[in-house]
Amino acid sequence: MQRKRWKCVVCGDDIIEGQLFTFYSKGPVHWECLEKELAQRLYKDADLAALLRLDHYIHEGIVLAKELEHLAQSEAAKSRIAEVRKQLEALAARLTNEITSKAF
Repeated sequence: MQRKRWKCVVCGDDIIEGQLFTFYSKGPVHWECLEKELAQRLYKDADLAALLRLDHYIHEGIVLAKELEHLAQSEAAKSRIAEVRKQLEALAARLTNEITSKAF
């Protein structure tokens, strides 16, 4: 299986599908790079820090769902997992945009 690849806009290293990452207005970014970039601003704002942590867990759920899609054997299970993953991706996109628009 060929995994998708992107370049992190913060560190410039490869992001490989299956790693914890997100997209925001500047492009794809490793989750750790985003947290480092936002750290100084977030520690001054407890609400943003809490939302970022929640967003982190949603992104971990996306990575897990992708792994489970490969593990599932029936098309029905794969389809249901993919449906949940897409819902998580939509939720994560909205939350990441909300967080980064307040932080920048």
